[in-house]
Amino acid sequence: MARRGIPNGQRPTVGLVLGAGGIVGQAYQAGVLAALEREAHWDARDADIIVGTSAGSVTGAALRVGVPATDLAASTYGRPTSPKGGALLKRILPDESPLPVPSVMSLLRPWNPPSPALIRRAVRRPLAFRPEVAAMTLLPRGRINISDRARALHELVGHEWPEGLLICTARRTDGARVVFGGDGSPPASLASAVLASCAIPGYFAPITIGGTEYFDGGVHSSTNADVLTAHALDTVVVVSSMSARRGRAIGADGFLRWSVHRRLEREIARLEAHGTSVVRLEPGPGARRAMGVWAMAENRAPQVIEAAYEETRRRILSSPLLAAIGSAAPAAAG
Repeated sequence: MARRGIPNGQRPTVGLVLGAGGIVGQAYQAGVLAALEREAHWDARDADIIVGTSAGSVTGAALRVGVPATDLAASTYGRPTSPKGGALLKRILPDESPLPVPSVMSLLRPWNPPSPALIRRAVRRPLAFRPEVAAMTLLPRGRINISDRARALHELVGHEWPEGLLICTARRTDGARVVFGGDGSPPASLASAVLASCAIPGYFAPITIGGTEYFDGGVHSSTNADVLTAHALDTVVVVSSMSARRGRAIGADGFLRWSVHRRLEREIARLEAHGTSVVRLEPGPGARRAMGVWAMAENRAPQVIEAAYEETRRRILSSPLLAAIGSAAPAAAG
């Protein structure tokens, strides 16, 4: 499905990066994007390229098939949506029973031995070896199967891959990043790619695409913003649900948020080295309190949206680049 907008060359080009973060991460993204739409007059559907990882793959797919950010926020908040957006969301996000909280006992099940592919990758590229990524490939297989959700997604989007959408996953055998929708990527339906990007290791079962198992793209990076370095964009907006603004966070998830922030800084440095201006939107203290530490806490979504919206509104007022981003979209966007 073609994105909305006007031909390249007539306006600045904008990329949108939507990171991982579970259900509360999706709520954070909905609040941020709704604020950008209402306060900065920028419709995220007009982004030239959208990169989605895990929760961000769901948000990105929804935007690309025509759901406005305000409908994403309204549906999560339990408010009425537009007729078209509401109909699409019911197909993309079907009602499901609450997801169980993982127990320590689930980690006591037999772990996977290192695969030959993982060993070969470590030998060939020892300086690029990341123990934390390798560990994700060894976790016990997740018991929650989400592949049955592919049918509802596939009925909506069919066989056509939306223009300008990149979905980040990780190959289960060796943890290597695979970006579906990119040049040279394996063929996949959008539904399968989104589900694979969301398949948290050890929690959800991997998704098989073309005979290969894939899981959560957050295994490689929570944001994967650096995949846009080859696209020569004028501006990239990064919505990073799992980090903390300025990297400062205390509490049980403080170290995780700091480490995600640090990796994001390295990815942003690569983009800026290619002449791209980057705006990062990360949870501040209010949004982090609303999000809590359990990423799949559905009951927290309304307060997360409110906090994300308010923090983003204040950012827009203080950031000339963010305030001016609306000029990258056609005046008639709605």
